[in-house]
Amino acid sequence: MPDPVTCQGATTLGIVRSWRQLAKVALQWAVVIATAVILIRVGRQHGEGLRSLDLSMNFKWILAAAVATTFANFLLPLGWHRMIVSFGQKIAVGRATRLWCLAQTGRYLPTGLVAIASRIRLASKEGLSKTVTASSLAIETLVLFLWALFICGLFIPSTTLPVAARWITSVGSICALVAAPWLVLTGSRYLSKTKVGFASKVNRKVFSAAVGLLGSSVFARAFGTICLAFGFINADGTSVFLVIGATYAGVVAGMVGITPAGLGVREGVLTAILASKFGLTDAAAFALISRAWEFFFEMLFLAAASWWGRKARYLLKSDMDSGATEGKL
Repeated sequence: MPDPVTCQGATTLGIVRSWRQLAKVALQWAVVIATAVILIRVGRQHGEGLRSLDLSMNFKWILAAAVATTFANFLLPLGWHRMIVSFGQKIAVGRATRLWCLAQTGRYLPTGLVAIASRIRLASKEGLSKTVTASSLAIETLVLFLWALFICGLFIPSTTLPVAARWITSVGSICALVAAPWLVLTGSRYLSKTKVGFASKVNRKVFSAAVGLLGSSVFARAFGTICLAFGFINADGTSVFLVIGATYAGVVAGMVGITPAGLGVREGVLTAILASKFGLTDAAAFALISRAWEFFFEMLFLAAASWWGRKARYLLKSDMDSGATEGKL
């Protein structure tokens, strides 16, 4: 006969888990809604200029931008997965991708600490070391920052950043990226002596692959941005370098700034640099479109990852139930 106390405890535990799941979903939707409100407010601030804007919709370039953006979004969690594996942790690619996507929504909240805490918590549920996860997150951010700095230094106009500063920025960042596997190996050996659970060895080949995947994501996103400019604001071949440089100047400023996901800072820098070529109205419109575009595809990617996770759990549960049934026969 089942123990009433045990049954009551199991029921309470189930209710707590249900509430936690509900709270997590509510938080994710709150982030989505809050970001959408911010984007609408920015659009209303530029409403007068945007009403006089005559956008040209070139669907071939817009489709190319969609493909490039999707590819870039997919490469980011793959890069993080390779980084985690290089530290000796084990997790399936699909699980890592879903984990990364679910945690990423928190970056639109103030300070971005929710995204960090969320990824650490989700990773620990997958059996990953909290110390390694936190370190990988910091390294991932630094690698993406260096790639953005490299592209910014290459393409930003000399009227915005002097030639000497551009060369120093580009050469310094690419040297740091090349040396990253050795720097991380040295750092991990030191941290393994002071931090419990940190890997003392780093697979440099796998870590280099992670750096390459993150860099490929940055280049794919740059290509997608160019396609977006061709699709909406009549950009031509002469403005390619300008659009890339302005976009990644905004990305760098946004990563350094204190606003969540660089909201406002990135758009302001992008608008200021592009205004000399396209005019203030078109530049502001493109800044708003590019942010909305990025947000839209991040949410699509999140929805796909969540669906995959639910389907995987359903299939696993079905297999377990099937195995239990066969065992009884």
